[in-house]
Formats: sequence, C-alpha cells, structure tokens
Amino acid sequence: MATMTFATGVHMGNVGSLKWRNEGRYGGAGVDRPILDKLVAEVRRFHNRDFLKAAMAVCALAAVADDEVKPSEHHGVNHALSMEPALMALDSEKALDTLYAYIYALRTDRPSAAKVLDKKIRRMAGNRKRARTLMRVAYLVIAADGEIHQKEREEFWRLCHLLDLDPRQVWPELAS
Repeated sequence: MATMTFATGVHMGNVGSLKWRNEGRYGGAGVDRPILDKLVAEVRRFHNRDFLKAAMAVCALAAVADDEVKPSEHHGVNHALSMEPALMALDSEKALDTLYAYIYALRTDRPSAAKVLDKKIRRMAGNRKRARTLMRVAYLVIAADGEIHQKEREEFWRLCHLLDLDPRQVWPELAS
C-alpha cells in the first residue's frame, strides 16, 4: 500500500508498525487509533472496490467478446474469484452482481457500456501487478470453454493495450 500523509503528519504506512504509539496519539497529532484504523479500512476498501470493478469489467468484456456468454465462462469467473490471490480478498457476491450488471449493460448498449468499462480498466494501468492479474483473469474467462475464438483473442489484445501491457509478452505466458 502506498504511504499517504495527512495534514496531521500521520503516515498510513505506519499504522500497525512499531512507529505507531499505542497511547492514542501519533506525534501529538491528536488522532485516535480507532478513527485512523477505520480510515485505513476505508482506503483499502476503496482500492479494492476500484480493482473489483476493473476485474469484473475485464471479465464481462472477455465473456461477451464472442457475442455469447457460456456457462463455462461464468465458471471461469467463479474459479478466478476463488483461486486468484488478488481476487480472493474481494466480496465474491458483490463481484458477481457487478459482473452481471456489466454483462447486461453490454448486451443492451454495447458501445456506451464498453466505453465506461474501458475507463474502469484503464485506472489499473499504472499498477503493473494488478494489470497482469486482470489479464490472467481475462485469459481464464476466454479459455474457460476450451476454445479461443479470434474475437476473444482480439479482445484480450485490446484489454492489454488499455492496461499498457504488451500482449505479445502476456499471451504466451498465459497460453503455455
């Protein structure tokens, strides 16, 4: 997690470390630990929420790439939520609700929905680890039915470009 400094001088990276004084204050700033702990939880939840939305956007776009959402692709998403360490921390019920809403939006107004989902994905472009995780998830969805269609491969490449990744490097690593 990135270190954040507030006007009080409290560094978010210091919470829970030996630098934290357990006497209810940090450097005389007057910040109570329960309030700071709640703030840390909210910041983490915010980061997880953005990642959850980006992950489900990738899943939805990958699932509808071949114009058909198969049960195996739903299984691929469930598998990713239960096996991918970065996704295991997310609320799977909320993730699936988000996924279904995105798929519905893509089915009813694909151009507008895709534009919105692309923005959610682009937010992860600055974080290489998260971007690669998103592409692993996309690959799991695309490959879930055992066959990879040209439209799915093209969508994978497009998603890589949104995340500033080179698909020529990412695809071979996943497909092997």
